[in-house]
Amino acid sequence: MESNIGWMLSRAAFSWRHAVEYYMADLGLTQTRWIAMLHLDRLGEGCTQKELAAHIDIEQPSLLRTLNQLEEAGLIERKHCSEDARRRLLWFTDKGRSLLTDVEAKAKLGRQQMLQGLTSEQRQQLSSLLETVIDNAHHLITERQ
Repeated sequence: MESNIGWMLSRAAFSWRHAVEYYMADLGLTQTRWIAMLHLDRLGEGCTQKELAAHIDIEQPSLLRTLNQLEEAGLIERKHCSEDARRRLLWFTDKGRSLLTDVEAKAKLGRQQMLQGLTSEQRQQLSSLLETVIDNAHHLITERQ
């Protein structure tokens, strides 16, 4: 059983993204765009591009393409940091905040579909167990650095 856990986690994550993607199709956003928007919201406006890339766990050049597209669509804006002119801080525009509300609603529908059949207690237990696995992986990685 333990040999399948990694595979099942990977499949669950893949399936989760695609279930949410199903609901996002109505908004005309690619997966990379809605993921960037949700992570920016979770991390908090005013974060740097580098911080957002680390939060999403992608390379900064990949994120920059997505941020360019979000900026061109009028959904985010980048502002220079007053403390370091090389740093660019990310903020939602009014249009972006409005769309974020729709993105969050669609993501909620996808989450509800994926968690269908699990009780509130099971959902809490699943969340706690996954958090432990993630923490263990984080400790392993930081020990090797």
